[in-house]
Amino acid sequence: MKVGGDYIKFENVGDTVTGQVLSIGAHKWEDGSVSPQLVLSTAEGEKTLTAGQVRLKAALAEKRPNVGDTITITYADLEKRAGGKTLKHFDVKVVPGDGFITSAPVAPASTAGVDPAVLAALQAQLGAKSATPF
Repeated sequence: MKVGGDYIKFENVGDTVTGQVLSIGAHKWEDGSVSPQLVLSTAEGEKTLTAGQVRLKAALAEKRPNVGDTITITYADLEKRAGGKTLKHFDVKVVPGDGFITSAPVAPASTAGVDPAVLAALQAQLGAKSATPF
């Protein structure tokens, strides 16, 4: 696997990347096509993964990772196709997170500016005992 300019490129069968999903977006190519783009927090730092390969796009669409999930992507196989073309196959595993990014500090919840009647009703609904409902 090659990481060029903080971008991940799968070059050899067996190349693997694991990281926590920091953001999910889209990359628009010059021809107008669009590919999923994920920013991952890996052991080597933040890396960007642009899923331009058709099998990787399909695997991501099937697994549907969310921000905060931990994802492992492995370049599993190279299929030789007619006309000298090739097709990369990927294994994608997603471990659901809690929706929070662990690499960034989480600020305590604040009730400042919240109507006290609305806060009390929410606390009653949730059975909350503290001033902060979350």
